[in-house]
Amino acid sequence: MKQSSKGNNEIYRWQVLCVDDEPSILRSLRRLLPKQYYEVFIAESGQAGLEILKQQTIDLVISDMRMPLMSGAEFLEQVATLYPDTVRILLTGYADIDSTIKAVNRGRIHRYVQKPWDTDDLLSSLEQEMESKRLKLENIKLMSLVEAQNEELKELNSALEEKVQQRTEQIRKTLIDLQRSHQQVKEQVRAIIRVFYNLLSLKGTQGSQYSHEVSQLCLLIAKRFELSDFECMNIKLSGLLSEVGVLCLNDQISHKPQYYMNAEELVAYKKHAELAFKAMSPVVHLSSIALSVLHQFDRFDGKDNSSSLSGENIPLGARILAVARDYIYAIRGVSADLRYSAEGAAQLLMQKSDIIYDPDIINHLIQVIPDLHIEHLERNEKVVSTPKLESGMKLSRDVLTASNLLLLPEGHVMTWQTIKRIQSYVESSNEVLRIYVYSSQEDEVNATIN
Repeated sequence: MKQSSKGNNEIYRWQVLCVDDEPSILRSLRRLLPKQYYEVFIAESGQAGLEILKQQTIDLVISDMRMPLMSGAEFLEQVATLYPDTVRILLTGYADIDSTIKAVNRGRIHRYVQKPWDTDDLLSSLEQEMESKRLKLENIKLMSLVEAQNEELKELNSALEEKVQQRTEQIRKTLIDLQRSHQQVKEQVRAIIRVFYNLLSLKGTQGSQYSHEVSQLCLLIAKRFELSDFECMNIKLSGLLSEVGVLCLNDQISHKPQYYMNAEELVAYKKHAELAFKAMSPVVHLSSIALSVLHQFDRFDGKDNSSSLSGENIPLGARILAVARDYIYAIRGVSADLRYSAEGAAQLLMQKSDIIYDPDIINHLIQVIPDLHIEHLERNEKVVSTPKLESGMKLSRDVLTASNLLLLPEGHVMTWQTIKRIQSYVESSNEVLRIYVYSSQEDEVNATIN
């Protein structure tokens, strides 16, 4: 892959190897691939292709299936072993699906395309594969940055109270200096929030992945009340920064899924609300946000609340945050090892209305869910062991092996053939597969009754 810049945009020029024993096919592929995006190498046999791979860093290989001496499947199998990061595409000119499936499995092929190909479809497939590769490369760069930031965060945690106080004092002084201009103050506050949010994103906890969705839902609910735009925005920001105190927790707690925590660990985890309050409350323009974050775990009935607040004495922002946070966590599988549908998550929260949550806010939640433009499951999830698989069950997640190979894709509807295949795999590999499927209507009726 070669990179060049044009204006503010980076242009990737991918190196592609085309392998086919028919020169006319190779010429067609060379003409087809735009020169500004692809540098094309050609080989008339699998062995010649392997020689080129020794000399060039190839991003993508397109190989014909039927070639003398070494078939496309054999060639791509060697490519997968020697150059696993190279994208592999198979051209097949015959409809023998069994041979194609074997080729796909042996060469761990990313796609196969039948000849004669449709030009637009082929170009679109290449663009998709290269976009996926580009994202993976950028993810590697981001992970390096995350590791560097995590090292910095470890140092921060070693002297937490002192450093939080120092950072808060710096923010306070900055805001005092900017009081001469209201617009400058607003811009500075936004910058501070972005820093908190970026650091939280780099921390990479389960909850922080969905803080943007929590803030979006907070805003939708807040707009149902007679609040000013400023108050609505502060409630939205409380959702965005609801887990900022997690920055101050050790990795053993912050990265452990909530549904695996014991009672003691949950208490330690919820301390992040107090830590966030200490960090934000000295900043005048963040004080209402800090209060919402501090009281986000207060129960509506007041039981076990360290603040001694209950009912409407709990800040409105905190009551909205509690509902928005737990709804998003339910549909995203943060608070439990299963994800809920929109209806299932709403029913889950309704069961605790007037106990954990403000019933008025629960009613508003139900009204705004259609306006929450995020992906929802069609039904609740459940985990099924392989012996209990039944025809007609629909997968809610990919079925992956321990080595992360895809057995069945999300959305697949189980048949007796696929059940037999999965059970045979488990029996031969001695692996235990967690298979996530959508609940049936009967399951959801029983859950509602219970």
